[in-house]
Amino acid sequence: MNSLVSIHDVMPSTLEHVNRILRVFDESRIAHTTLLVVPGLDWQDSELDQLRKWQDQGYSLAGHGWVHRCETIRGIYHRLHSALLSRRVAEHLCLSPPERVALIQRCYRWFESHRLAAPSLYVPPAWALGRLPQGCHDKLPFRYCETLGGLWDWSTLRYQPLPVVGFEADTLFRKLSLRFLNFTNRFTSMLWRRPLRISLHPFDLELLLKKDIRPLLDQVESIPYPS
Repeated sequence: MNSLVSIHDVMPSTLEHVNRILRVFDESRIAHTTLLVVPGLDWQDSELDQLRKWQDQGYSLAGHGWVHRCETIRGIYHRLHSALLSRRVAEHLCLSPPERVALIQRCYRWFESHRLAAPSLYVPPAWALGRLPQGCHDKLPFRYCETLGGLWDWSTLRYQPLPVVGFEADTLFRKLSLRFLNFTNRFTSMLWRRPLRISLHPFDLELLLKKDIRPLLDQVESIPYPS
């Protein structure tokens, strides 16, 4: 099964956990991994050096919001999204459509200003992009955007649905829900003959679905995200 493999929430406080996951990937012979970097935090020189080292080693970087948290929760949709899925990390949903565009642009510029190769992929926290202003796509510096349902090519406005599995289960409800969704989406991937997205978060090796991760990794062939 071809898979697009990523690690979310790469930030100063999670680098050791990300390194641990990368070691597991090496053991499972995962050849292609994309690291989703949260730029708007207090990055120290040594931590930026680690990002550059990963990039030099062949890992791809992607933009992942700005601070990865919401100060306020706005509207019914955001409240439902927060309660069922994102808690307080879907920062796009706190913003107006023009503010979302500005955040994406700021995220892209951060990589260039810190001597990192500019990514082609943007993934909003919790995959929650929110509505963007009409006709704004020529202002978006990333070519691709991954949302919960699949992958946008912003240069052509084409969308490819892609199933996803995740393992961030810290409650019994999340464990049961994710295990059901993961089973369904693995079957969908085989049925559609499309790559399966495997998305890990830094603490997944310590959470309730940790035993599900390695068997899946050992079964898949990782492929790079489009660039």
